[in-house]
Amino acid sequence: LDENRNNCSLNFMAFYAGGFIYNSRTKEILLHLRDDKTKNNPNLWAFFGGLSEAGEKPEETFKREVSEELDILIDKIEFLRDYFNPDFDTHRYVYFVQVGENPNFHLGEGVLAKWFKIPDVFNLELSKRTEEDLLYFKENVLRNK
Repeated sequence: LDENRNNCSLNFMAFYAGGFIYNSRTKEILLHLRDDKTKNNPNLWAFFGGLSEAGEKPEETFKREVSEELDILIDKIEFLRDYFNPDFDTHRYVYFVQVGENPNFHLGEGVLAKWFKIPDVFNLELSKRTEEDLLYFKENVLRNK
């Protein structure tokens, strides 16, 4: 039985789902600084997120990851975009949660989580895909508001 379970998991193609919290009132984004122990993008500012578990939809993965990493439950999420990420050979789904007040959170992963004004976020040492996705957000979502 365990052997069959392992064979089944080899057929499962995990995807990445992640994103950020956006305060529409203060125009700030919540990001976290990854620690130096992580394999991918150590010591860089990045989104909250991770790889899917078997049977999860992208939205479910993002909600689970936010719950694990920030200890908050989110209900309404907004789709930003999706694309194939050749750096990790996986599909990437990006979401954001729009809030009017900053939620209380308890950081479960990484070194630090912090709110940043939109212009200031691009002065940070961001992971490559986080920077690209935030530029997309700025140019395609914020421009229309």
